[in-house]
Amino acid sequence: MTLVVAWTRKTNEGKELWVMSDSRLSGGKVWDYGPKIFGIGRSDAVMAFAGDTAWSYPLIAQITSYVESFVNLRDRAIDFIDAQDQIIKMLNESLTFVSEAVDQSLERPDCSFILAGYSARRKGFVVNKIVFHLNRLKFEARSARKIAGELMAVIGDKSPVSAISRRISQRQKQQGDTKFKLDMLPSEAFFDVLSSNRFSEIGGAPQVSKVYQSMNQRHFGVYWPPDIPTDQQHIYLRGRQLGNYEVLDHPWVFDPSEGALYWHDFSPEERRAKLKAEKKEQFAIVDLLNRG
Repeated sequence: MTLVVAWTRKTNEGKELWVMSDSRLSGGKVWDYGPKIFGIGRSDAVMAFAGDTAWSYPLIAQITSYVESFVNLRDRAIDFIDAQDQIIKMLNESLTFVSEAVDQSLERPDCSFILAGYSARRKGFVVNKIVFHLNRLKFEARSARKIAGELMAVIGDKSPVSAISRRISQRQKQQGDTKFKLDMLPSEAFFDVLSSNRFSEIGGAPQVSKVYQSMNQRHFGVYWPPDIPTDQQHIYLRGRQLGNYEVLDHPWVFDPSEGALYWHDFSPEERRAKLKAEKKEQFAIVDLLNRG
């Protein structure tokens, strides 16, 4: 299943919006390879999901198609707040086309979303959960919690979601309301929960995306797994391990154990040197096995 956390954070330059998720897909199998954070066809927002992928993926695809199809939505002439309202309206209209379900319960979406972005009109970030109301039979927006002047929302399976909330609540009690800052605590709590291996519902490499006040968003590579030396870690992007010659379009990679972004050398020379070292190590292992 899933764990997703989104929060705002104050920096020296202003504020920024972070979104993190795990990469595990399930449903009769475990597949730690699934992208869960998406752009929606405009640069000022991202969306993440939790729940049944039979619902989530088609709905996210429809949202992206919807936004990309209309220039006012696509080019941000329509503010994020109004775009969100139109997206929710479109989601609810899409449900009227569901038919011939083998069971009535299958006509009700088993998924939720975080839709987050920057509103030029409000001059601030907006973070909402999009959930399906079982009595009113429609998707609705629910505002994120406000903690120490920042916004935070968590969706996913009950146990890991509770573990995240519990860690943040405990830290707030320890520090007291006047001294407490959210900062990168959600990232720290997320890493602790994911790397604990206590929750079978979540797994794979973390996924990290940010939205800036400049109304641009970016997905970041992540060093993973955390239980091996740093120089042996791979870089994962949105759940997928990068190949030896794959280069990101920016040099910043997130270390979830440190809760920080680091400059990574993606130069061709560095990539070739690393590949050469890996091949040398492989040949040494083969040679050792042959001698044995």
